[in-house]
Amino acid sequence: MKIANQRIAITGAAGGIGAALCHRFADAGARLLLVGRNPVALAELTLALKQTAPESCVASLVLDITEPEAPARLRDEAQARLGGLDILVNNAALPCFGALSDMPLDEIERLVATNLTAPMRLTRAVLPDLLALKQGGIVNIGSTFGAIGFPWFAAYSATKFGLRGFSEALRRELAGQGVDVLYAAPRATRTAINDDRVTAMRAATGMTFDDPDFVAKRIVTAMKRGAAECAIGGPERFFARLNGLLPRLIDLSLAAQTRAMAPFATSSQSTTET
Repeated sequence: MKIANQRIAITGAAGGIGAALCHRFADAGARLLLVGRNPVALAELTLALKQTAPESCVASLVLDITEPEAPARLRDEAQARLGGLDILVNNAALPCFGALSDMPLDEIERLVATNLTAPMRLTRAVLPDLLALKQGGIVNIGSTFGAIGFPWFAAYSATKFGLRGFSEALRRELAGQGVDVLYAAPRATRTAINDDRVTAMRAATGMTFDDPDFVAKRIVTAMKRGAAECAIGGPERFFARLNGLLPRLIDLSLAAQTRAMAPFATSSQSTTET
């Protein structure tokens, strides 16, 4: 995928990885439509982009991507503000850390709607235009937990497994038609999506945290290379492959970590959109 002069819409734009991607896109000369639910955060990001990349073209759209009219609104706003769309980055997501038995049903439904259903619906809305142009792409931001079902992240892992499967199937479906599909799988990243419980748990278990700009750089590089997947973290990539071949071995290796995570997972739960 090209970046320079491309019209890019990115959901969850004001979050950690989203904002870092926006800065890299703007610096590369892309024209941006920032999508998110927080008008103040979007305004602050727009101002920051204008300061670091004065020549950049930046528009914003306050939008709840789970609403029924969201796909049509995003497509229409991209047409009105940018003259169309070349790349859609499905970045917005909700986290969920804790015991599945303690999760309210409405939180599970909101998680699936945001992390999986919305990216599919938004992609469906813009895909005819991309196919007509015979160029551009879809970038889906997933997670290492989309390849390794992680304890205390059952619902979240399910949505990311689904997004990875969607990306893989769509990439094969669109082969030879000029539209690329990239699935990016960051590991733990220092963003506001992680509440105090998750931060404390990852410190106690020794999980690696990446800086959002490091993650964004890797994703942009993968986009430029036309890669199908971008999995971040050598040990995580190895574990993902091993999980596909010998899942019982991963069960055993995670048993102690599961017990160490339990005190953090069984405290009060919360979800925050990125």
